[in-house]
Amino acid sequence: METLTIDISWEYFLGVLGSIIALAYYTNGRFSVIETDIGWLKETISDLAINAENVSVKLLRNDSPVCLTAAGYHVLQRSGLKSYVEAKRAALLAAFKDRRPGNPYEIQLRAFRLLADLPFEGIVGEHLNNFAFKNGMSMNILRRVGAIYLRDIAVELNRAV
Repeated sequence: METLTIDISWEYFLGVLGSIIALAYYTNGRFSVIETDIGWLKETISDLAINAENVSVKLLRNDSPVCLTAAGYHVLQRSGLKSYVEAKRAALLAAFKDRRPGNPYEIQLRAFRLLADLPFEGIVGEHLNNFAFKNGMSMNILRRVGAIYLRDIAVELNRAV
């Protein structure tokens, strides 16, 4: 009784193998959905970090709608974000034209996402990084200040349409 023999028919073996392959295919599809649908978590964490930082720097008023405080307008001007948004106004607003005009909340979401993902190259990026460092704030909240300014411009244009 030192050996163990398991006798499996080839039909049963193919059925088990097919089930394992189907299960692997199904779980792979489920994990792909999870990987691609995690953007909302990134945005939520970013919003929480911005709100936590805003407690100390007080650049945003969390009313409805979110707006800049006097310190926020000051940072917008001194950082150069206001002149950057105005110089790139046409290109930035083109991102809003690809879809139908929406309500102010949708416009705000698009502005927040646009500025959060916008690459600041060259001297502009270097200046904004230095400004954020010297003033003890993150680039995330600085980008949010610019996004609120852009949102206000886009909402005004949407009202005019």
